Amino acid sequence: MGSFWLWMLHIGKWDRIDAVAGAAVAVFAATIAERARRAAGVHPRVALGPFRGSLIMPLIVCADFGLVTYALVASLARRRVVRGRYLARDFAAGPKATPEGAAHRAWTVLLAGYSPNAYVVDIDPEENVVLLHDLIPWRRSEEPA
Repeated sequence: MGSFWLWMLHIGKWDRIDAVAGAAVAVFAATIAERARRAAGVHPRVALGPFRGSLIMPLIVCADFGLVTYALVASLARRRVVRGRYLARDFAAGPKATPEGAAHRAWTVLLAGYSPNAYVVDIDPEENVVLLHDLIPWRRSEEPA
C-alpha cells in the first residue's frame, strides 16, 4: 500500500494509467518483500496492546496544546520562561533483546513524540527506564511512556 502512494506522489499525476502502474509497483514490491521475509525465516507478530494507548492520543495532544499555550502566556506575563523538567519513569517494555521489545520501544517513542508537553528523550532497555521532558507536569501527557 505504501509503495502505491509513494508511486503516486512521485509521479504527480492522478489518472488511470498511473494508478494501474502504481498498483503494479505495489504488487511487485510486496512480492519481493514476502520472498525476502520467507528467505530470512522471520515471522512477525503484531501485539495489539501498544495500539490501545494510541486511541486516546488525539485528545491528549489537544489538551497538551492548551497546557503549552498556558505556559507561553504564563512566561509572557511573569517575564520568566517556563523551562520544564526532566524525569525518569519505569518503562514496562516486555522482552528486552527481542525485536518485539525494540518495536515496543519505537512505538512508545513515536506516540509520546506527538505530545507537545511531554516527550521521550531516551529509553534505557537494560534498566527499563524512560527519560522524559515535561514542560508542565501532567501525568496524562506522559501516558504513552
